[in-house]
Amino acid sequence: MSGFSVVNNTDARFKTLQKGFNLRWPDVGAEYIYLCDSAQTVIDATNDALSNGYRITVRSGGSCYEGLVANKLSEDGCKALAIIDLSEMKGMRYDETGNVTSPWDTSAHYKFSISSGNQNWDGYNSLYKAANRTIPGGSCYAVGAGGHIAGGGFGLLSRMHGTTVDWLSGVDILVPDSSGTRLVAKHVNLNSTGSERDLFIACRGAGGGNFGIILNYYFSELPVAPQTVYLLTLAYPWSSFTTQTHFDTFMRTYWQWFADNDVNWNSSDPALANGGLFTLLKVQHRAAGDIKLVIQYTGMGGTVGGVQDQPFIDFVNTMNAAAGFTPQVNEEVKMHGPMLEISQPVRLLRDPVGDARLMDWLYATQTMNTSGDNRRGKYKSSYQKGQFGQQELNTLWRWLNNTSETRINQMLVQYDSYGGCINTHDETTDPTAIHQRRSVLKSQFQIYWLDAADDEFYLDWMWRFYAEYFADYGGKPYESDNYEGCYINYPDVDMKYTDQAKTEVDPKWLSLYYGDKVEMLQATKASVDPNDIFHSELSITAV
Repeated sequence: MSGFSVVNNTDARFKTLQKGFNLRWPDVGAEYIYLCDSAQTVIDATNDALSNGYRITVRSGGSCYEGLVANKLSEDGCKALAIIDLSEMKGMRYDETGNVTSPWDTSAHYKFSISSGNQNWDGYNSLYKAANRTIPGGSCYAVGAGGHIAGGGFGLLSRMHGTTVDWLSGVDILVPDSSGTRLVAKHVNLNSTGSERDLFIACRGAGGGNFGIILNYYFSELPVAPQTVYLLTLAYPWSSFTTQTHFDTFMRTYWQWFADNDVNWNSSDPALANGGLFTLLKVQHRAAGDIKLVIQYTGMGGTVGGVQDQPFIDFVNTMNAAAGFTPQVNEEVKMHGPMLEISQPVRLLRDPVGDARLMDWLYATQTMNTSGDNRRGKYKSSYQKGQFGQQELNTLWRWLNNTSETRINQMLVQYDSYGGCINTHDETTDPTAIHQRRSVLKSQFQIYWLDAADDEFYLDWMWRFYAEYFADYGGKPYESDNYEGCYINYPDVDMKYTDQAKTEVDPKWLSLYYGDKVEMLQATKASVDPNDIFHSELSITAV
């Protein structure tokens, strides 16, 4: 008997396990959820599902923003949907001498392997305790490694250390066999040849669920974990921005600081080196509360104090000068979702270092380790190279600084600092599937609500807001001097279509996510999965 278990509609867990983190899904859900806790059970489960004629999708942590895992597709007709759930396939292997190998290729040696079912906190905790290492990934605890790493995950250490796939050295992956009816396991890396090498490159940023099921990730090396960091959250009340010009200056200063200082991310001068500065500017709807600026900082050596604090101090002072008023210090730290007002005494910032929380890095990571409540949500994204245009700022001011629209009380645009080490990665000698290597900000548009009856209202609001925001660029962040597309780990089915009713496919939608990598990825898809076993509404199609 195979080691996997199958949950169907006779099981009390069925309706719960049909869902992921976003409670908008499923519309029409899976008939079967295969629960797996090892590589072999994943192999057995997928081949059982395929032999029964099911369509398969893959779940690691369950944080997919769209229904790509949970939803049945009308094009599949009456074919049953089976979710292959990897969330219990956890674990890490570590050997400093490089004797970690794959069961499917013992000739390749690594220091680390991470199973796809690990969630972020599992990985950070294990890597730190075993080896004093980390991976420059996201902070939300519930995000699974299976999708996060393959999609080119990023996080608070990415300006210092790059993306997750910049460190990725090999993967174990299940792909269709020559008959196209079963899956077989193989190990691929940059030393692989032909289509297998191309497959590994595709696994470095082209998202999960396009080519196969990744079982394990391998790393020849990982960065040393920081020791200490500063955490500081500042609140800038909307009411203190007396004019739109005042607000525009604040926003443009945010972009300008990173544009001016990004070249010094790893400067030999500790007073200039700013790769350890990661910030999240949360421009919330006024009904959700103040504009918030969340900052984590560590020096390039993984500590704080002395001259190396200068980039942190300069950034905070520059933003406050642009605001023209003293912000409030807020003890709340939250990575995703709006930061609602909490009852605490108002304390104005006096000194960036003195008012910041000095914390051990591991505990700071735990403090910021939140995914928020399970809610209904809609998400959009963009990579930003250039300065904010007037259209974008007009849209923010008109739509978000609005006292009359009280229903939009859980909406924000979050501008994450980006660039640094990410933008210096050498795609010629160490190729990945990530096209976006020139941006200094990365944006996530988020809106949340609770009642399914409100879906149409909130989805329409977000569509119109985003279309107006990017009106100067054709309604989306197509490649231009200022933008370079969207992030596949923030999937958005709207990007596939030219109209809100989703009746016409946008011929440029794949380039929004993959830029000049599209043709390579389509060729890999045709070679690896010609029968399109792995497909969703946003999957890569064969040439």
